[in-house]
Amino acid sequence: AWINGKSASSLNTKNYTTNEWLRFLRSLPLQISHDKMKELDDVFHFSSTGNSEILFAWLEHVIANKYKESYPALRDFLTHVGRRKFVKPLFAAMVKSEDGKAMAKDIYKSSRANYHFITQQTVDEIINGK
Repeated sequence: AWINGKSASSLNTKNYTTNEWLRFLRSLPLQISHDKMKELDDVFHFSSTGNSEILFAWLEHVIANKYKESYPALRDFLTHVGRRKFVKPLFAAMVKSEDGKAMAKDIYKSSRANYHFITQQTVDEIINGK
């Protein structure tokens, strides 16, 4: 309904489970305007959720749409969450653009020590283009 023009605040999401939120986020189009990203975050507070699965799905959209307002949440997530299943795709998405690659290198410089050795190897390869 939101994709078809209904406002985010009018959606009946009060009792959504994590799986329903993930389905919602994964069903969004790849390209979303800045105003629509802002609407979603203002209404649903994705950038400040304590649920790593939901935040990860949101951050994929943040990177794809260069939604800078949520870059602090992206940095915080990658600094404090070291699970490879989250870290690998987010760094891989960031390095697709020059600005993203610079941000990825900056975040990684301060977060690398927090990651497991295997995660470090994975992100090293992503950052270094191997």
